[in-house]
Amino acid sequence: MASTVRGTLRISTIAATALAVLLGVSVDPRASQAETQISVYGGANTNLNSRGTLVSGATIDSRDFEWEGKSFQMPPYWGAQITHWWNRGAGWGMGFDFTHSKAYANVDFANDPVYRHLEFTDGNNLFFLNLMYRFNPVLDGKLTPFVGIGAGIAVPHVEVKLKNGAPDTWEYQFAGGAGQVLAGLEYNLNESWSVFAAGKLSYSHLATDLEGGGHFKTYLWSPQVSVGLSYRFGN
Repeated sequence: MASTVRGTLRISTIAATALAVLLGVSVDPRASQAETQISVYGGANTNLNSRGTLVSGATIDSRDFEWEGKSFQMPPYWGAQITHWWNRGAGWGMGFDFTHSKAYANVDFANDPVYRHLEFTDGNNLFFLNLMYRFNPVLDGKLTPFVGIGAGIAVPHVEVKLKNGAPDTWEYQFAGGAGQVLAGLEYNLNESWSVFAAGKLSYSHLATDLEGGGHFKTYLWSPQVSVGLSYRFGN
């Protein structure tokens, strides 16, 4: 796993550096046209079914899981991002995006022979470096469509309790790589403030370690809807 993690980080670093260099030479970097945008958002996520594999001592289990989002239960779905746009109008930008999504295994724990608890609910926390593009605004400059793609890492809060006597696992871990695509609309309230709505689809690879030895591995495809508030500033 360690070699896979190091490889993923090297690839992500190289890709991010290449994108930054490419964009730096392909857009007009004049400060008079640049702006930075800080955003916070809430919303909801769900998760597609996926196969989970457990190895813990003599216990080996592999099955398909239904993962619930329960976005409006505490802790809720939320996120924050900062984006630097090289032009005030249509054009490219790059930013960092944090999303706190969740995944609850839909399991009858009272009758399940293996698990007492299986969740990623203090977050399947996703950290992305996004490449963004926004189009020319419409409705007298009020409404701006945008799209984006991102690559990053997953840092879930791993919550695994088993019935084989193994110690409970209850901690944050770096679990693997992640990616996302997104599209949305931003509505300008004035020169500085705007509201937005976006749809996202994220992928996270979760290769987690268990207390006492062993691992639990799965992957999550997570459709998301977010609504938020942005503040823009620049020269």
